[in-house]
Amino acid sequence: MMVSLAIWLPILAGFLLLGFGRSLGSLAKSAASILMLGVLGVSVGLLAKFDSAAKGFQFSEKVDWIRSLGTSYSLGLDGISIWMFVLTAFLGLVAVLVSKPKERAGQFFGQILVLSGVLLGVFAALDLVLFYIFFELSLVPVAMLILGWGRGDRKRAATRYLAMLFGGSLLMLLAIIAVGVQYSAVTRTASMSIVDIQSVVASGKLWAGKEQLENLAFWGFLLAFLIKSPAVPGHSWLASTYESAPVGATIAGVVLKVGTYGLFRFCLPLFPHAAAANASFVTFLGVLGILYGGILAINQKNIFRVMVFSTISHVGFILIGLFSFSHVGMVGAAFQQFNHGLASAAVFVLLSFLMERGFTGEFSELGGLKRTMPVFASLFMIAMLANLGLPLTSGFVGEILAMMGSFESGYANVLGLNVGYAVAAGAGAILSASYMLYAYQRMFYGEAKSGESKDLNLNEMLIGGVFAAAIMVGGILPTFILQRMDQSVAVTGSAVKPNSGTTWAEGGGEIDASRIYAASSQGEFK
Repeated sequence: MMVSLAIWLPILAGFLLLGFGRSLGSLAKSAASILMLGVLGVSVGLLAKFDSAAKGFQFSEKVDWIRSLGTSYSLGLDGISIWMFVLTAFLGLVAVLVSKPKERAGQFFGQILVLSGVLLGVFAALDLVLFYIFFELSLVPVAMLILGWGRGDRKRAATRYLAMLFGGSLLMLLAIIAVGVQYSAVTRTASMSIVDIQSVVASGKLWAGKEQLENLAFWGFLLAFLIKSPAVPGHSWLASTYESAPVGATIAGVVLKVGTYGLFRFCLPLFPHAAAANASFVTFLGVLGILYGGILAINQKNIFRVMVFSTISHVGFILIGLFSFSHVGMVGAAFQQFNHGLASAAVFVLLSFLMERGFTGEFSELGGLKRTMPVFASLFMIAMLANLGLPLTSGFVGEILAMMGSFESGYANVLGLNVGYAVAAGAGAILSASYMLYAYQRMFYGEAKSGESKDLNLNEMLIGGVFAAAIMVGGILPTFILQRMDQSVAVTGSAVKPNSGTTWAEGGGEIDASRIYAASSQGEFK
């Protein structure tokens, strides 16, 4: 029940604020802060009880819902989703604490609460229909926040955001229907439980003789998640969203990670033949995103635009690690999606402090901030270093593991992968150092262009300090996170091998590139 409590408490409270928030005035922020602090406490409690050695999902809840369709209210967390659950609760609290809406505060914080609860539902859902509902509902609060409190051409930004992500989710809906129909045809029973479906996939029965249908369903999920991530070429909605959204920390830190999380949860375990057959192409998209994002980030004139292309580049590292089918690469991808959620959110939180002081993010208006805002400059440097992947920061761990996995699979020539992908990704890592340091130089050195600016106050320093501490702890002591991910990544990776018999319920051993290569050479992926 604790998982449900964490999900539904902010959703219900959010709707109350949407309906009656005007009468609360400034108390709305206090109420939302207390509630999200409680949700964070519940999520941390779940993390403390999480058994890293256990197989399958923990804290499971299941209630039959629409029996004729085989749908159920089914929740659970594993070593991949537990970290996204905690990150969502943390960034939801931060979004409330740092936001200062000038009007309709009750409705504003109500939207944040609803968004936080729905995202928690996304990461805990173990039923395809339930996941899809949470996935779709997560679009609405973001669009409403942009329309009601966004910057610039907010109507255009909200429209583009909804159009592109809703289009992708329609493809996923068709794929979900195909999976459900195929499951019923094979088992003569109805179920939308991903645990049930994956068990039949692992037996080799679900897609036997239906390789074309499997591939089409795989692409339905894949395109929806690539757009949501976003990866090249489905990234065109991101720039206007980053520039307009009033809660960049939540969007950059969690909303985008729904896409990469979906790749872990659905694309590999449910469609092993198709995932393997398309591994080289998806890896190519990842490398393309790393280089494309890095090159364009260098030439931007606005720090928000730099973060847009930085995000695209970081998604590329997640893709190459995940589709390396190497244990080390997949662990790196799982770690990187958590790290980027943390590090990019840190940048946006600090930028929100800067915006409150009258800046717009244009480099032409910045300069010399190191002299006038030394504490801000120090915290921003730590967040920047995590985004460029400097050793001893959390950013280094995910990137290096993902590249190691890509190199391992490329060296073994797994499924058309080659070492060139890993080499190109390494060049992208160099690019990330270039554009991040160049952006920092333009913001903090040179002549001050906007007069004196007050440094961070105590509350702002505490929030920025928590981010900085988490980034450093994640880089110096990453095993605390990696140990809790390892078993879940192993099960996910083992399930990629067709007819493996490995299920989420039973767990699996460590995977490596040579094993996948052997399966490929014997024609098991064909």
